[in-house]
Amino acid sequence: MLDFIGVGLGPFNLSLAALLNQHDALKYRFFEKHAKFDWHSGLQLPNAMLQVPFMADLVSLVEPTSPYSFLNYLKDQQRLYKFYFRENLYIPRKEYNHYCQWVVKQLQNVQFGSRVTEIAPISKGFQVITEQQGRLSIHQTRKLVLGVGTVPRLPQPLQILAEQTPNCLHSSNYLNQLDESDLKGNVVLIGSGQSAAEIFIDLFDRQISNDTGLAKFHLYWLTRSPGFFPMENTPLGLENFSPDYMQYFHQLPKELKDKLPAEQAHLYKGISSKTIRDIYERLYHRSIGQAETHVTLAGHHQLENAELASSKQIELKFFQTQKRHVIHLQANTVIAATGYRYPTSHFLNKLNHLIPLDSQHRWQIDAKHQLQYEGEGEIYIQNTDLHHHGVGTPDLGLGAFRSAKIANQILGQPYFELEARQSFQEFQISEPHPLPTVVRTSKAAYRSEHVLSQFSGKQNAEYTTKS
Repeated sequence: MLDFIGVGLGPFNLSLAALLNQHDALKYRFFEKHAKFDWHSGLQLPNAMLQVPFMADLVSLVEPTSPYSFLNYLKDQQRLYKFYFRENLYIPRKEYNHYCQWVVKQLQNVQFGSRVTEIAPISKGFQVITEQQGRLSIHQTRKLVLGVGTVPRLPQPLQILAEQTPNCLHSSNYLNQLDESDLKGNVVLIGSGQSAAEIFIDLFDRQISNDTGLAKFHLYWLTRSPGFFPMENTPLGLENFSPDYMQYFHQLPKELKDKLPAEQAHLYKGISSKTIRDIYERLYHRSIGQAETHVTLAGHHQLENAELASSKQIELKFFQTQKRHVIHLQANTVIAATGYRYPTSHFLNKLNHLIPLDSQHRWQIDAKHQLQYEGEGEIYIQNTDLHHHGVGTPDLGLGAFRSAKIANQILGQPYFELEARQSFQEFQISEPHPLPTVVRTSKAAYRSEHVLSQFSGKQNAEYTTKS
């Protein structure tokens, strides 16, 4: 029987695999349904940057001397000085993906192209069935670590439309699905996050024909949000993505935890300030001499309906939420940069009766990321809804820390030393710090004490010499 099985091998379970790769005594397997590691392949746009510093790699914030750190990757790739001279903590998404692929090549016990089809309870653990190229395999394990990640989320009006035409797509498929010939007429981009902004730049840069100097299409960038705003990027604000805040959040009342992620949207939703400046600079340059930008940007526009017209164009209906009026728009292509959702894991169907749910039919996960489970064995969760551990749940910067906490429980000992406190600010003050005691001494008393101390010093020196 295996010690544990990891289901899914995105960055979070890959972090766990890297941290535990040196532990030969452990028996485990990671299964990933995709044929290879390729993180957000449809969004590996030119110049697209990771939104967290390079230290949010798979291991560094727990084990900075690990052979699987990003700095060791740079050394292996002979890029250390190039990175040093660059003087930039943020790395391209393409390089982060290549770094993860570099780590994967060095790991044991990882199996790609293997889909977990069913997990059933057995004595002392679980039976896991995997399928690879039509062949089924059966495995037994004491523990599970679920890291299945998220899937693209489309607005309800686009869900059927996306099945009817390839010209309606989610941003995750942007590079893989978009055809250059479809960039004509009106191209509509929906969403106001970093991915939407990066796609906007790519479309903007492809908009003007090199041959004619004319715009090949009009670019609409619409969002239901109030506008296009930067994401929080100041040190004290970023402490909301610390293990300290994650622990604090987990102890809050359920009703408050349900509301907080929406109220904290500015912390994790939005666009990097640099990207916003890059967009504005492009618009500024194109508009010189009162030239047409061929761009329409607008907030407060909620998508109400979408359907495929007889001319194969897409009919869109937007509702302007402030002025309360409807806008109809014809589009040749619609790109929805509308985020991701947590999927239903059907392979857990045989365990569901042993997983108690809360009053809102949701999993219950403790502070150590263990799922409440009434059968034999243990289940750990790498990434799930924000109401469990707060806005930092999907953040790469917390990946190594969470994996280390799970690894310590699998190993049955605190093998990875985790910092007791990481933040300057207190999220909850337990006891006020006592005020320092100040003793005021008069000048006369001070002079008397000074004389006595000198006299005492002489006496002690004489005694010491004579003895």
